[in-house]
Amino acid sequence: MRFPRKTGVLLLSLSLATACGTAGQQHTAHGNSLKLCTNAPFDPFEFEQDGTIVGFDIDLARLVAKAAGKPLEVVNVDFDAISDGSALREGRCDLAAAGITITPERQRQVDFSRPYFEASQALLTRKKSKVKSLKDADQVGVQTGTTGLDYVRQEGLEPVEYDDSMEQLLALQTDEVDALVQDRPVVAVWLTKFKLSGELKLIGSLDTGEQYGMAVRKGDDALLGTVNRALDAARQDGTYERLYKQWFGGEPPEV
Repeated sequence: MRFPRKTGVLLLSLSLATACGTAGQQHTAHGNSLKLCTNAPFDPFEFEQDGTIVGFDIDLARLVAKAAGKPLEVVNVDFDAISDGSALREGRCDLAAAGITITPERQRQVDFSRPYFEASQALLTRKKSKVKSLKDADQVGVQTGTTGLDYVRQEGLEPVEYDDSMEQLLALQTDEVDALVQDRPVVAVWLTKFKLSGELKLIGSLDTGEQYGMAVRKGDDALLGTVNRALDAARQDGTYERLYKQWFGGEPPEV
């Protein structure tokens, strides 16, 4: 199965209902819309469907935009520009959500919301491969700018980097790499939704204890407060659980 790479910056406008709440809860530090930077494809967090970027992260960002009283604009950018904070600093967006693991290094570049997702890494290879562990692989594929890349390097290996998860998957399918390391929820989608379990196999989970957060520019306390209130409200009123079940098919763990 081949997955064409989406190039350039894709700007999509997602219309939202008018927000409820008091004027004191409105976020007014930015323009007329709330711009979200994401990095698709990263199914089920963000991916393109019928010309629109959808997913778990996008639905959560909709809640933030609604709380801010603004329409949401989604900008698809390289993950590097999200993880190093440059997309936010340069004003390309106000908010970032792209399965971003909260790390001390990234916290020096951006301000993170409270965690909204628990994650770990997975090691994937071809069904007929003799690779049984990370050390067995001569070439390991990773996504640029990710904690998967950091993990493989910490294990003393120099991985092959790819701009997005679909390029990474294609490299494994075409024997360009022996194995890949990617976030486990994404690998689960590949094996089930994409029906690749007959071609690929999961050979290990790497318990890295990661947590995802949404990111804003350093010092943007007003928007950060809006994000945290929206996430808290979603947990309290059952919206988070509903969205989690929709995109992952199970009950959410406690965060």
